[in-house]
Amino acid sequence: MQRQQPMRIFCRANTSLNLACRGDKVLLVRADSSDRSQHWIKDSSAVGNLTDNQGARAFALVNVTTGQALVNLNSEAELRLAPYSGHVSVELPLLWSLGKELVDGFSEIRALQENIFFSLTFNAFGGIPVREGAVVGTYRSQPSYNHAIWKIAPINQ
Repeated sequence: MQRQQPMRIFCRANTSLNLACRGDKVLLVRADSSDRSQHWIKDSSAVGNLTDNQGARAFALVNVTTGQALVNLNSEAELRLAPYSGHVSVELPLLWSLGKELVDGFSEIRALQENIFFSLTFNAFGGIPVREGAVVGTYRSQPSYNHAIWKIAPINQ
């Protein structure tokens, strides 16, 4: 994985919370640009020209602190972290793509999958409003819900 700019990942429902890893959990925490567990690398270096079924480029989301990537192990379940070696081929459950960008720059973050008839996307679990400590997982596409629309932006934005 080449040296890339760290990114923050946050949902439209509460832009003051960033995706972070705490132990083996992936959850939303109060935004703090100095907290490296909130820093993510969007890595496409090992996926070649792989795209999703809508032509969006595939990528892995790698946590700077752990060096592990977000993984979708089961449909409609909490996100997990898994070992990542970007210099070798990357397995499908470690790959994501961005849905159509909305006017405010947010979009769905979709799991790349084979042989499934509905999209799984990032989703902040635990109700509305989205609060600190909310676990993040995958759920069926819900593009009209703010807890299911995300942005990947430079850590200082």
